[in-house]
Amino acid sequence: MDKRKLIYFLLIGISILGILTTMYGILNTMVSLKYETENINDCISNISNENLCHTIRNLKIVLSICFILLIVLIYFRRKILKYNRPDIYKR
Repeated sequence: MDKRKLIYFLLIGISILGILTTMYGILNTMVSLKYETENINDCISNISNENLCHTIRNLKIVLSICFILLIVLIYFRRKILKYNRPDIYKR
């Protein structure tokens, strides 16, 4: 396998795993936000004293970056992998 293809598919896999992991992290932090705070408007956990709202915000940023990376990799697939088309298809 070509190095370029290997790196391309590794980046695709990493961004898909990043999307899945951050979605799970957001869901997990939202459950913690519900059960570890006294008020719905509180963001500081009573157990770990961590600001859960900042954690959710940061995970949303990571999710957006992974999603944008995946879209860019899929959109520019031909330029990244440099497919060589036969002359009959060129205009």
